[in-house]
Amino acid sequence: MKKILWKRPGFWISWASIAGLIAVFAFGFSTDPKKVPSPLIGKSAPDFVVRQLDGNQEIRLSQIKTPVVLNFWASWCVECRGEAHVLEAFHQKQKTSDKPLTVLGISIQDSEENARAFARQFGKTYFLALDDPSGSIAMDYGIYGVPETFFIDAEGNIRHKQIGGVTATLLNQQKEILFSL
Repeated sequence: MKKILWKRPGFWISWASIAGLIAVFAFGFSTDPKKVPSPLIGKSAPDFVVRQLDGNQEIRLSQIKTPVVLNFWASWCVECRGEAHVLEAFHQKQKTSDKPLTVLGISIQDSEENARAFARQFGKTYFLALDDPSGSIAMDYGIYGVPETFFIDAEGNIRHKQIGGVTATLLNQQKEILFSL
C-alpha cells in the first residue's frame, strides 16, 4: 500500500526548509542596503596615510583636527559623477566657514590616470587620493560599493555612514550634528 505523501517523515521537514529559505531571501531582497547600519558607527575611524593625487603631499587621517567628510568614489561610478559637484561646492563653502570641515576623497578600484581625469573633469579641489593597490583602506571601512561617505567627528569617531550619493542637505545636516557633539 502506498503512503500518502504528506504522511512521509521527510515531507514536512522539506517543506519547512523550503519555506524558511523563501522567507530569508524575501527579507534579504526587501532590505534597503542604504539602511543597513555600519558596525563602525560610534567607533574610532581606522587610521591611514594617503598621498594626494595632484602631488606628493601625504595626509594621515588621525592628524586632521577638524571633522572629516570621507568619501569613497571611483571614476567609473555613475552615482559618483552625480555627487561630484555637490561635494566640491560643499568643500568651497568650508574655506570661508567659521566651522570648517575637511573633505577627503579616496578613489578605489581605479587607476591613477582615470582618477586624475575625473578630478579635472569635475573641478575637484579638495584632497583626493587613491586607495593603496591592495585596497586596505576600503577593506578597513567595510566598503562594498561606491559612493560611500563617512562623517567623522573632530575626535576621530565615525558618526554616520551614507551609502550612495550625498546631497547638499545631507552634508549640511551632518555638519550640524558633527559640530553639536
